[in-house]
Order: sequence, then C-alpha cells, then structure tokens
Amino acid sequence: MGCLVHMRKYWKKFQSLSPPIQWFSYAMLALFILAIAFAPELKPVDYQDISFKSSADSRLYFNNMRSYYYHIDTKSKAPTAMYNLKRRSLDRDSSSLNFTIVHYPGAEEVFIFAGPGKKFEQFDSLRVIFSKYPGFENLIGINREGHFRIAAKAYTSILENQAVYLASGQDTITQLYTDKASLLDAEITLEDYFKLTLKN
Repeated sequence: MGCLVHMRKYWKKFQSLSPPIQWFSYAMLALFILAIAFAPELKPVDYQDISFKSSADSRLYFNNMRSYYYHIDTKSKAPTAMYNLKRRSLDRDSSSLNFTIVHYPGAEEVFIFAGPGKKFEQFDSLRVIFSKYPGFENLIGINREGHFRIAAKAYTSILENQAVYLASGQDTITQLYTDKASLLDAEITLEDYFKLTLKN
C-alpha cells in the first residue's frame, strides 16, 4: 500500500513538469526499451576463425565505455597495455583460469592472454579440457593463436553452460568457473575481447 502511495506521489511530480521535459523523458524511456529489445544476441565464437583485428570503432567503444572496468597492469612493458578486470580478486584468481586483454596503443590488433592462477604454478604440463570439444588445449608455452583458441572455447562453453576443466597431463585437477563470481569475471572479459575483435 505504501509503495502505491509513493508511486502516485512521483507520478504527480512528473505530471507537474513542463511538457518538453515530459516528452524528453518518454523519448529516453523508449530508447532504453528499444536498446534492450534489439540488443545483439551473444553468439559462440569459432575457435578456428583466428583473427586479432579490431576496428577504430570497436577500440573507441572499449576505450570510452568499457576500459573504466579494467585496470592496466603496471608490470606490463610500455607501450603494451594489459587490461585486467577490476572486479577480479586475488583469492578467485589463484584458483582459476584468468583472461587479460593485451593491446599496443595505436595498433589494430588486440590479443588475449589466458593465465592459470598461482595455485597451479607447481604444474608444468597444464592443459584445458572442454566438455564441448574433443581433445585439449595446452596452456604452457603457447603462442597467441593458442591463447585465442582457449579464449574462444572457454567463452562458447560459458555461453552454452558446458564444463571447462584444468588438467595436468592425463590428470584432471579441477573444474573451472563453478562459482558465479569467477564465471562472471571470465565472461565479462571474453565478451569485451570478442567485441573488440569483431567476433560478437
């Protein structure tokens, strides 16, 4: 009942506004509804279609709208910028497979880096296994194409609720992204990366 009274009060205040302000408010509401209704659907990424190319528009969008949610790793060698999601935590990172966006300012290519947490530093033959895909992806000593394949498979697995595992040799160590926080860390970074590289 109290909520209804408050709504009526706000409605009366809104009706007391000048007509141009009311029309502007309606227009903003309509744009918001249209943006939600026609937002592009996130789609799986083909891990075989490897490309690091971005566009001026995608980089501008990332720099102006998304980079706020990242901090630049101070350990990265200038002019390389390594973007790590601010919401990540040391505790979650230590037992997860983490992703970092790597960009050379002014360059058209943007890379992704997949790195295991500190908990797995003692393993020297780490592999990522995806229930959706046959085989595995090596995690140690790989090139930028290998990092891209891991990122694409992980992102598609997350979108399709498929399991991702970390293994050492033939032994499975753990299932990754079983908690919502680490799952969201990976999903946000990978979504931003694949928008940057025009895959989504």
